[in-house]
Amino acid sequence: MYRLIFWPVLMPSFLFAVGGGAMLPVTVLAMLELGATDAFASASMAAIGLVAILVTVPVGAFIDRVGDKRAMALATASSAVLLALNVYALARPSSVALGLFLAAYLLRVAPMVAWGLARQAVVAETVPPETRGQAMTALGGTQRAGNLVGPLIGAVLLIWLPLWSVYVFGALTAVVATALLFVKRLNSTFDAQTRQNRAARSEEEMAQGVRWGAVTLAGIAIAALAVARAAFPVLIALWGVHLGWNEAQISFIVAMGAAIELLLMMPGGYLKDVMGRAFTLILCLLVYGAGFALAPLWPTSVGFIVAVVVMSIGNGIGAGINMTMGADLSPAKGRAKFLSIWALFSQVGILGGPLMISGLLLVGSLPMAMAAVGATAAVGAAWMGAWARAIGLPGRRKGRES
Repeated sequence: MYRLIFWPVLMPSFLFAVGGGAMLPVTVLAMLELGATDAFASASMAAIGLVAILVTVPVGAFIDRVGDKRAMALATASSAVLLALNVYALARPSSVALGLFLAAYLLRVAPMVAWGLARQAVVAETVPPETRGQAMTALGGTQRAGNLVGPLIGAVLLIWLPLWSVYVFGALTAVVATALLFVKRLNSTFDAQTRQNRAARSEEEMAQGVRWGAVTLAGIAIAALAVARAAFPVLIALWGVHLGWNEAQISFIVAMGAAIELLLMMPGGYLKDVMGRAFTLILCLLVYGAGFALAPLWPTSVGFIVAVVVMSIGNGIGAGINMTMGADLSPAKGRAKFLSIWALFSQVGILGGPLMISGLLLVGSLPMAMAAVGATAAVGAAWMGAWARAIGLPGRRKGRES
């Protein structure tokens, strides 16, 4: 299975993620360099999440119309043009440079969404359900690996080159990633399998609709996971400061957590296929939530380290669970559009997590915010356990959770 998807899926997605990962940590710095205030830069980053919610469903419908490869080629071309505008704004600062930079960055959200949805859709089309968990986990792993490798390459570039060089690098990785999709020798087996699967679909399968009740029930649990994932970097930074840690120490523990998650990704993918999706999501939420609850119960540096390890184990086990469940619930016809709707559950959680933390910090305390996120994950696990049979995802026994 890994050999089948390596060149058509994993390598292009990794390259695209490396470029995005290199740009992510310097985007706020770029806006500050162009004259933005701290508050404006923070609000601009929040606007990216809002734009993603607005464009995701139209982008999914567009992919279904034109096909995944054509959609990604168009996304790369438009992304390259927009990145050129970012470079121009940084290389030629002026009174309109900040507005130009921000406009180009926000417009580039749609191409980034198109890339992710198109790859998910084609993997769902090609990989059978019995190994889909491992395939989707590997696809999700390319994003995590890119978020580790990209910033390191960006840091090396900035030793010798100006800030705009990182955006040039991002454009180059996107172009190379797309070019790999059109190399027939690397993609022939995968493309043939995809065509064979599409041709083998029955009229009954094509006419089968979406089980929206099951989608909603599963989506609520996924939203709880998204809240915890969005809260993680915020609360880890705040808790580290609360304990008197410096920036380097906090960065190190975040990197340690990311390394643990990467190590657990392949076992997590196997767990999804062997024990089932509901079991894996429940385990992920329980362990992840326990880490958030542990930090305020053990308010020392040692307790903090243990809590981050527990959180990372939970998140690593659940890596790719969102995409796997979306693929399981998706219809044969209009798959990309469905996946775009499914993505809204996570995006709402990603926005809701930081908002919940902000509200709790205003009326309560940091330990209360930590405990609330842990409780949210526990409620998500209980919800999934209660509705697993009704949702009916692939599981260990009869192919359905029971």
